Amino acid sequence: MLPSSIRHIVLAGAVLVYGTACTSMRAPSEADPLEGLNRSVDGFNQVVDQVAVKPLAKGYNAITPPEVQTVIGNFFSNLDDVAVAVNNLLQGKPKAAGSDLARFAINTTIGIVGLADPATELGFLKNDEDFGQTLGVWGVGSGPYLVLPFFGPSSLRDAPARFEIGRAHV
Repeated sequence: MLPSSIRHIVLAGAVLVYGTACTSMRAPSEADPLEGLNRSVDGFNQVVDQVAVKPLAKGYNAITPPEVQTVIGNFFSNLDDVAVAVNNLLQGKPKAAGSDLARFAINTTIGIVGLADPATELGFLKNDEDFGQTLGVWGVGSGPYLVLPFFGPSSLRDAPARFEIGRAHV
């Protein structure tokens, strides 16, 4: 008998192949041109979620105290402030970009590399801008629905934003 981890990998591969075979039989529709691909990727994502992501998340939550989870979240949120500032600049929002850069500077120094968030206490509220929103401001349409491996549903325009540093979109 195969070890459990190898069985899970074989099962994930079988689901992916089966899902591709089932969805590739019909022609893509104009309304959803990526339906076949999306269904296959969604099937893959569901297997990965059940086999790896959910058990890891449960283990992390079980062994990591909430205070430590907050510190880790603050660190990645601090990194995100840089990307948000750049996107605010690209969207023509210099005041918001300045606030984001101030947040980053305060949290990186006083907040010890972003482990704490004193910027919020000082009145520098966190903005939420990403490259997909920037493309939207520039007039780029959202494009078709798209399911990304490991990252899940998106649109073609918003897909690049799923990979920005500091964004936890998984």
